[in-house]
Amino acid sequence: MGLKADVTRARVVEFWRTVEMFSPQKVDKPDREQRMFVARPGQPLPWDPEHELAQWQLKREQAWRHTVYLGIYRRTEVFDVLSQVFEPDQESYDERPGGDSAVAAFLVGEDGRALLNSEVLSSCAWATGEVHRSQGCEPDWLSQFQDAVLDFTAEWRDFVTDAVLLGDEETPPQYVLRVLDFADLAHCLKIAVGATGTSGVLTAADIRISSQIVARRKAENPGGHDFLNSFVMSDLALVAKQAEKGDAGAALREYLRPEADIPIGRRIDVRERLDHVLARTAPQLVPGGRWPSNAAHALALSQQLAVITASGLQDEEGLIGVNGPPGTGKTTMLRDLVADLVVTRAQRLAALPEPGKAFTGRRFNWRTGEFKRVIHQWNPELIGFEMVLASTNNVAVENVTDEIPSADAIDESWRERAAEVDYFADIATALLAPDPETEPKGTSVAGQDPEGWALVAAKLGNKKNRGRFVDSFWFHKPDDQKPDDWCGMMLLLKKYELEAPDTTWAAAVEEFRTAVARVEELRTERGAVHQALERHSVLVAGVADQREAVAEAGRRVDAARARCAEAADAERVHKAETDRIALAQQAKDEQSARDRLAAAEGVIRDRRGVIERLSSGRRVAAERKVQSHEGETTERWNAHGAHQDTRPGWLVTLCTLGAAKRKWSTKDNWLAQQVAAAKHDLASAHEELAAVQWEIDAARRDLDAAAHDAESVQQSLAAGIPVPKVHHEPFETARRAVAAANRELTSAEHAQAHARAKLQALEEELGVLGGRLTDAAAALGRHYPDTTWWQDRDRRELAALWTDTEWNTARSALFIAALALHKAFLRHRPTEMRQSLQAAVDLVSGEAPRDIDPDAVLAAWQSLFFVVPVVSTTFASYARLFGHLGREALGWLLIDEAGQAAPQNAAGALWRTRRAVVVGDPLQLEPINALPFRAEQAIRLEFGVDEQWLTSHTSVQRLADRLTPLGTELPGDDAPTWVGIPLTVHRRCDQPMFEIVNTVAYDGLMIDGTAPAPGRRFAEKYPKLPESKWIDVPGDAAQGHWIPGEGVQLDRVLDTLAKLDFDMSDVLVIGPFRDIARRVVTRTESHRGLVAGTVHAVQGKQADVVVLVLGGAPDRPGARRWAASKPNLLNVAVSRAKHRLYVIGDHKAWSTLPYFTVLAAKLGRTDPV
Repeated sequence: MGLKADVTRARVVEFWRTVEMFSPQKVDKPDREQRMFVARPGQPLPWDPEHELAQWQLKREQAWRHTVYLGIYRRTEVFDVLSQVFEPDQESYDERPGGDSAVAAFLVGEDGRALLNSEVLSSCAWATGEVHRSQGCEPDWLSQFQDAVLDFTAEWRDFVTDAVLLGDEETPPQYVLRVLDFADLAHCLKIAVGATGTSGVLTAADIRISSQIVARRKAENPGGHDFLNSFVMSDLALVAKQAEKGDAGAALREYLRPEADIPIGRRIDVRERLDHVLARTAPQLVPGGRWPSNAAHALALSQQLAVITASGLQDEEGLIGVNGPPGTGKTTMLRDLVADLVVTRAQRLAALPEPGKAFTGRRFNWRTGEFKRVIHQWNPELIGFEMVLASTNNVAVENVTDEIPSADAIDESWRERAAEVDYFADIATALLAPDPETEPKGTSVAGQDPEGWALVAAKLGNKKNRGRFVDSFWFHKPDDQKPDDWCGMMLLLKKYELEAPDTTWAAAVEEFRTAVARVEELRTERGAVHQALERHSVLVAGVADQREAVAEAGRRVDAARARCAEAADAERVHKAETDRIALAQQAKDEQSARDRLAAAEGVIRDRRGVIERLSSGRRVAAERKVQSHEGETTERWNAHGAHQDTRPGWLVTLCTLGAAKRKWSTKDNWLAQQVAAAKHDLASAHEELAAVQWEIDAARRDLDAAAHDAESVQQSLAAGIPVPKVHHEPFETARRAVAAANRELTSAEHAQAHARAKLQALEEELGVLGGRLTDAAAALGRHYPDTTWWQDRDRRELAALWTDTEWNTARSALFIAALALHKAFLRHRPTEMRQSLQAAVDLVSGEAPRDIDPDAVLAAWQSLFFVVPVVSTTFASYARLFGHLGREALGWLLIDEAGQAAPQNAAGALWRTRRAVVVGDPLQLEPINALPFRAEQAIRLEFGVDEQWLTSHTSVQRLADRLTPLGTELPGDDAPTWVGIPLTVHRRCDQPMFEIVNTVAYDGLMIDGTAPAPGRRFAEKYPKLPESKWIDVPGDAAQGHWIPGEGVQLDRVLDTLAKLDFDMSDVLVIGPFRDIARRVVTRTESHRGLVAGTVHAVQGKQADVVVLVLGGAPDRPGARRWAASKPNLLNVAVSRAKHRLYVIGDHKAWSTLPYFTVLAAKLGRTDPV
C-alpha cells in the first residue's frame, strides 16, 4: 500500500511537471532604457563596437553579458494551437496567459562569443510543436524533451564553435568560439525552430537581446540557470523522484493525500461547535509571544484560533489552511505567529548553560573562490524555526516582509523600548529603502522613506532582491561623510569581536526570563479563571442534577412510607380475605361445571338436527341436480358430435361460394358454446354437493366433541367440586413486605440527607465561584466568555478571549525581550556567527560552490534565519534560493495568497519544509492556467491521475483547506466548499462594498469590523465626491472587450477626482479583461500615481477609490459569463475599494448575471454624465 501510494504521489507531480512545460518565462518587450534590443540585419549587435552600449563607461570590476532570445512568440499563440487540437466549448472563455516568450536562449559574453552550457531550449515551444505534429499528447513527453535538448545542444554547440583544441589526459578540451553576427544568430534561430518543430506553428521570427551589467568575475559563468522555461519544472522532477522513493516528507505527503483518504468525519465547523473554539483558545494555549501592536487591540477570535492552531504545529509536522477573505488581517495573524516562534527559540536559547552550547562543535568548510568558509553546526534545540514566506505573487510576499520590519507595524507605545533593544533597526531601514532603479527617494507616505524597527524579515527571491539584501545586510560600510551612518552585519560582528559585551550572558538570560515569568504569571491567572469557568459550568450542571437528586430522594422516602402502611394493612386482612376467596371460588367452579354441561347438551341437540336436515334436504337436492346436468351435458355433446359429421366438403363450399361453410361454422360455434355451458353447470352442481357434505361432516365433529365434554363434566359433578386449598404464603409475603419497606425507608432517608448535604456544598461552591467569575468578567471585559459570547456572533468574533491589555502588553514585551536575547547572543558569539553568516551570504548571492555538503548549507541558512527570522521569496525563485537543501530542511513555510497559486508551485517548497501554514482564499482570484481545460484533461488521462489534481480545478489553498480539520463550509459551484480556519472580521471596506462581497462570496461569514472614523474623515475631506454607484453605459460599439463609451465615462470620473485634488495613488482602475487593462493603463500617463490593470493584477492591493470598467464584447457573451461564473473576480474587484466603488458598464448586460445581480442591487444606477 505504501509503495503504491508513493508511486501515485510521484505520478501526480509528474503530471504537474508536464503541465508546467507550457508555462514559459516571459521575455520583456523591446525597451532601450532597459537594454532590451531587437536584433536586425545590418544593425550592430550589443557586443559590437558600433553599438551604443560601447559608449558606456563600466567600472573595472564590471562587464557586459547578453542574453539572446531566439524566436520570439506570443504566449497566446500556444493557447491557440492547443485550442485547435483540443477543441474547447464554443461558449466558453478561457483566461489566457499574456506576454512573449522565446523558442530558445543562450548567453553571450562581452566579446560576442557564446557561453557554453548557457543554452536553453523552450519546453513550451517543443511541446506545442509536438501537440501540433501528433494532434494529441503523450505521457513520455518529459523524456522526449530531454532528447530534443541534447540534440539541440549538440547542433548549437557545433555551430557556435569554430574549433576544438584537444587536451591531454589532464587538460580538458578547449573550445574556440566564433564572434557572433546577425547571420549566426539567425542560424541559431533556425536550429532552435528545427529542434522544437515549431516552423509554421509559432511565429518565432524575432530575436531579442537583453544586456546586463554583471560582476566581471561572474561574466563568463553561465550560472546553470534556466531563464526561459518554467521556474518550478526542474524542481518538480526532483520532488517526483524523491516521492517515488518514499522520501516525500510529512507536509508534502499530506498535501498529496487523495480526497478519499481524508477523514472528513473529524472536521469541526467553527461556526457551529463553539465549545471546541472555546477549548482551543484556552489561556494555556495562547502563544507567549505577541507582536508589539496596540495592547488594547487584541486579535479577532478567528485570528487567535489560527495563530494557536499554527503554533501547535511546533510539536509535529504537517500543514494547515487558513481562509483569509479580503481585509481580515492575514498579515496581522502571521505577525503573531512570527513573534511566538521567535520567543520559543529564545526560551531554548535561555535554557543553554552558556551561549557556546548553541553549537555542537562540528564545523563545515567550503571555499568560495580563494576564500575559505567556516560554518558552525547548530544545537538541534535551536533549529526548526526557519520561516520562509512564499507566494506566486511577488507583490504579496514583499508587502508582508516590508510591513513586518517597518516601524509603522508596531504601536507608538513600543517604539521607545524597541529603540532601546535596537535589533539592527538601521539594517532593517536600509532594506526597506525604495529601489533607486525603480522608485525615487521619498515616495512613501508623507514623502519619507520607510523606517525599520527591527531586522525580523527580509525579502529575497529574485536576483535583484538578493543583491540588495547582501549589500545592505552584510557589506554596507559607513560613509565617512556621514558620522551617524550605520554598519552592515559583517562590520558589526567584527566590532563585537573586538569589544566585550555590554552585559553578561547570565544577565541577558535573566532579563528574558523575567519577561517570561510575567507572561506566565498572567497566564496562570487567566488559566485559573478559565479552569474556574469550566468548573462553574460543571457546577451549574451539577447543582441542577443534585436538586433533581434531592427531589428524587424525597419521592423515595414518601414512596417507602406508603409501602410500609400498605404492607401492614395487607397483613391484617389477609386471613379473612383468603377464606372468602376460597369459598367463592368453590361455588364459582361448581356453577361453571353445570354451565358447561348445559352448553354441551345444547350443542348435541343442535348438531343432530342439523345433520338430519342436511341429509334429507339439501344433499338430496344437490344429488338430483348433478344427475340432471350430467344428462344434459351428454345430450349436448352428442349433438355437437353429430354436427361435426355434416361439415360441407370443398366442392359444396366452392359451389356456394363459402355460404354453406359459413352457415355450418356458425351453428358449430353455437353448439360448442352449449357444450361448454353444460359442463360449467355440471361442475357447479358437483361443487354444491361437496359443500353440503362438508357441512354435514363438520356438524358430526361438533357433535362428537360436545358429547365428550358432557361426559367429562358429569363425572366431575358426580365426584363433587373441591374447595380450593389456600396456604398462608400470602400472609408471610405481606409480613416480609413490611420488613423490606421499613429497610427501604431507612435507606431513603439516609440518601435524602446525603443529597441535601451535597447540594448545599455545591451551591456554596457555586456562589463563591460565581463571585470570582463576576470579578474576572469585570476585569477581562470583552475577553471573557460570558453568556453573550455564546449568543452574539459579532461580540464573540471581534475580540479574542483572555488577551486583555495587561496580558497583551506582557506578551509583546516578551517578544522584544526575545529579540534582545538573540542580539545578546550575537554579542557573545560574534566569531561563529560572522563565519557562518559569511557562508550564508555566499548562498544568497549565488557565490557558493555547487557541490557542497548539504549539512553545511543547512547550517549556514540556519545562521541567517537566527538573525533574520523570516525571509520571503516567490515560488518561482524558491528552488534557486534553496536548491541546495533537502527534504524537510527548513522549519516553516508560510504561504500567502495561496488561492492564487497553482498546486504544483508549492510542491518543492513543501518538500523542503516540516510545517506549512497556508493562507489564502479560494473565493478570490484563482491561478491562471497556461493550458486550455481540455488540453490539460488529455494530459491527465495519459498519466492516469484523478481529476482532483487538475491545476485548473484547484489551488494550493484548496488542497490545504481540505486537510484542515478546523474550518467551515462556504457556498461552492455545485456543493459547499470546506475551507480551513476562517478569518472573519473584515476591517477594510465601507458599505456597500462590504455587504456586496459578504453576500456574493462568503454566505455572511464575515463580520464588519471596519472602524467608522476613516470613512467619516474621507467623506469630510471630499464632501462633493459621489457615493458608490453604477454608471450605465450601453455596450453598443466595442473594440474587442473595450467599450469606447466606457472609456469616456472613465475619463470623466478621473477628471472629477483630479479636480478634487484627489491623490491618484489612492485610485485603482481595473477591468476583467486584458483589452480593458491595455486601455486603462494609458490613463496613468495623465494621472500620476494612478494604478491600473486587470483585476488579477491588483489582488493584494487596496485603494480609497476603485473604478471597475466592465467592458465585454456584445457579440461574445461567453466572456461575460466567464467573469460571472464564480464570485471570485467580482469579490476581488469590489474588496479593493475602501471608501468608494464606481462601476462603469452595460447595466442591462451585466446586472442579470450571477453575483452581478447583488452588485446591481447594492449600487444605485445612474446614466452617463
